[in-house]
Amino acid sequence: MKQLSVLFIFVCTFTLLQAQQIISLGFKGGINIPGLSVNSSNPVVSGYKTLLSPSYGAVLECGLNKKWSILTEINYANTTVSKNGSQEIPKSSYESFGITGLGDTSLYSNFYSKIQLKYLEAPLMLKYYIYQNDKINFFVNGGVFAGILFYGNVKTQGRDTVYTNAAHTTTIKHLNFPISFNLQSLDVIDWLNAVNFGLQAGLGFTMKSDFGELFANLTTTHGLMNIQMSSGDGSNKTKGLNLAVGYLFHLSK
Repeated sequence: MKQLSVLFIFVCTFTLLQAQQIISLGFKGGINIPGLSVNSSNPVVSGYKTLLSPSYGAVLECGLNKKWSILTEINYANTTVSKNGSQEIPKSSYESFGITGLGDTSLYSNFYSKIQLKYLEAPLMLKYYIYQNDKINFFVNGGVFAGILFYGNVKTQGRDTVYTNAAHTTTIKHLNFPISFNLQSLDVIDWLNAVNFGLQAGLGFTMKSDFGELFANLTTTHGLMNIQMSSGDGSNKTKGLNLAVGYLFHLSK
């Protein structure tokens, strides 16, 4: 959190010093459509379905000229995915389910799981207005983002036998009976990398008013580093779409 705050203050100071046109500060809110794990070849994380989740952010835009701006944000990004049925059990959670003494053995069972990750992200982007008139502007933007994970949680439900193969035909001698997967909440933040970074791009439009601009935009993000610390828990990068609306207040010029 501290590192991200320092980064955001630095970015804001830099953009303000570079601004030659309008400086605008605003807020936005919308929905996040995560793409985490959906197309993964790793059995630990394959097959998850994405769940829509809310997103919020603050926006600072500093114009360089009439066409170009520097855009920075601080965003709350919520990524939630779920899976039900046959799946591989992450090795880091063996002890939580009462499974011990099996080392790196891969295990499988039927249960429900939901993963929720929450990040604070600070993108730094260039924004280009591709069309402008007195009322409506259309724009594209792109750049990089840095994020800090502040919440990582898994919830599971179900009861089933544990198997050593994905076909569910071979059991473990001392575990040849159903075990409970009913965990109210499992904190997994220590199993994940605390920092994330990647690329962000988007497009949208603004509608001018007396005090600023109402805007709507569609943004895509793609992380460049694995979120898991151990490959036994999967190897995935964050990605997703975000649809948001907001308002920018003009602070100068």
